[in-house]
Amino acid sequence: MSTHSHQLAAILFADIVGSTAMMEEDEATTISKINRFKETIEIISTELNGKMIQFYGDGTLLSFNSSLDAVEFAKLLQQDLAEPPGIPVRIGIHMGEVLLQSGNIFGDVVNIASRLQSIAQPGCIYISEIVYRNIANKKEIEAVFVREEKLKNVKIPIQVYEVVTENSKLFALTNPIADTVANTAAANSIAVLPFTNLSSHKEQEYFSDGLTEDIIAQLSKIKAYKVISRTSVSQYKNSAKTIKAIGKELGVRLILEGSVQRSGDQIRITAQLINSITDEHLWAESYDRPGNDIFSIQREVALAITSVLNTKLSKKETQQLDYIPTVSLQAYDLYLRGKLLLEERNKPDLLVARTLFEQAVAKDKSFANAYSGLADTYLLSSYRGYEDSVKMLWFAKKNIDIALGLDSFSGETQASLGYWYYQNFDFHAAEMTYRRSIGLNANQSNVYLWLAILLESKGEHEEALRIYSQGAEVNPMWDYLIENQIRAAVYLNNRDEAIRLQQLLVDKDTHDKFLLKNRYADLSRLYWSFNEKEAAIVAADNAADKGLLKFYTENDNSILLKEVENLYSGLKERSEYVSQLWRGVDYAYAGERETALECFNNAVALKEPAITFLLLRDYQFFNIKYLSFGLIIRKIKQLTNQ
Repeated sequence: MSTHSHQLAAILFADIVGSTAMMEEDEATTISKINRFKETIEIISTELNGKMIQFYGDGTLLSFNSSLDAVEFAKLLQQDLAEPPGIPVRIGIHMGEVLLQSGNIFGDVVNIASRLQSIAQPGCIYISEIVYRNIANKKEIEAVFVREEKLKNVKIPIQVYEVVTENSKLFALTNPIADTVANTAAANSIAVLPFTNLSSHKEQEYFSDGLTEDIIAQLSKIKAYKVISRTSVSQYKNSAKTIKAIGKELGVRLILEGSVQRSGDQIRITAQLINSITDEHLWAESYDRPGNDIFSIQREVALAITSVLNTKLSKKETQQLDYIPTVSLQAYDLYLRGKLLLEERNKPDLLVARTLFEQAVAKDKSFANAYSGLADTYLLSSYRGYEDSVKMLWFAKKNIDIALGLDSFSGETQASLGYWYYQNFDFHAAEMTYRRSIGLNANQSNVYLWLAILLESKGEHEEALRIYSQGAEVNPMWDYLIENQIRAAVYLNNRDEAIRLQQLLVDKDTHDKFLLKNRYADLSRLYWSFNEKEAAIVAADNAADKGLLKFYTENDNSILLKEVENLYSGLKERSEYVSQLWRGVDYAYAGERETALECFNNAVALKEPAITFLLLRDYQFFNIKYLSFGLIIRKIKQLTNQ
């Protein structure tokens, strides 16, 4: 005798539009798309506690515990399937009481969800009024009324709403109005210069830097604006350059500058918006407030700029600006200091940042981004080989799960989750999550970098270059991004672009003698990779790099090798953890082929997270060609299901 029960559920139907015609045109490609459709559904539904009731080739029926879970699933599914090669999918969602019997599901709710799906446009999500009411106050979701519809076999007309997604906005770009908006993008480009610290204590510098970054983050929530990342504007701290010159270098029309003075529990902030082309002052304001009012000030600055620029905010953007990340100013202080140290990427600063994030979450256990920052210290230490990766990934996931429980729609937390997937060799889940993170916060240049590296690892080099370019728009002066763009250009044999970018780094770092030498050494290796021996020698001479010069002129790598051996002897004496992958990379840079290959094989055997780095063609390797470790590459691709 079969058992049955009634329960409240959100029912979702989704299907691939035109699959029959697609199958007739190209059977193999269509089957591949259907497999991707099913795989993506399985991954996302697991995250959101969805249950697949039926899968019927080109369509599916799922059940969720809440409208919010169902709508969020639908958004993520459309977001992933919009990526090339796109899969046109339409989705319908309704909620109500259903009958469960022998693994099947019955009721009017199922019929209405099916009918909503059938009238939806490709790439769209149609929902009923009851679903709309359940999500109306959720800051991360926006929906618009479509029409009242008389559905087949449904007595009462249904109010139909559409969930707004990035995918639905792509359709809008084909109309003249969207083209006009696109043409005004340059007019709404903004750089927030580092706020000047006027406090009597110079140790408050982190607070002014953090305020700068948070105002950038607030403005980045407004899709009409192109906002330059803090890493690129930080070079203008205490700069004597004019506003016009800075605007020209960064490619922006608007400059926001200001100062912050902190005394005890009080803060004074001044800000002014300037047209970098005309030098016209468009707006200025001063704020004298208690320190715990810092988030209100950031919001007011953003709203003032939208008023000056006549920018209309969506409901979602307004809600995002209202969001307060923590109620504790002490936790916020600790978080800012940790976040700035995190950017340095070296082991000592990562360990200090970890302590600061731990102190931040101790002050406020509901501070989601502090948990994701803490997770990032473990993730970076894992990938860079500073500490044992097994332990690091475990601690990272523990903190990511806490952050997701507090705020699953944080772009920073989704970025951490994507990086965790990547280090666990789940490229598909990592790519989905990176793109989701960018959709939530488009100002994260590190996520563009991580996504582009992943795409390169998959062999999607043109798409990787496109993502690198998007990251460069947000953060045009970030060294890590430029260095990876150079490597990608070399792989595509774009010699002129690679040299141009490396010369940009050389010119950028003329103020730092140590860094400048390293830039010239990298330029030298770049010339050598293009078989330009004379130019390589000149650049090595500018770097005063005796090891490179000896290798170029005498084919002798002894100096380069000695430097690497000294490095690892020191690590051994200090009993520090040593990554086999990065040890191998250093030996490959020194031209010590056999030792490098031995280390790479060890790293693969240990499944070190960073072994995927070997899927990228590094032009700086000496005496070693990628044909030399074809078996190693094959093993890595097997780990990543390629």
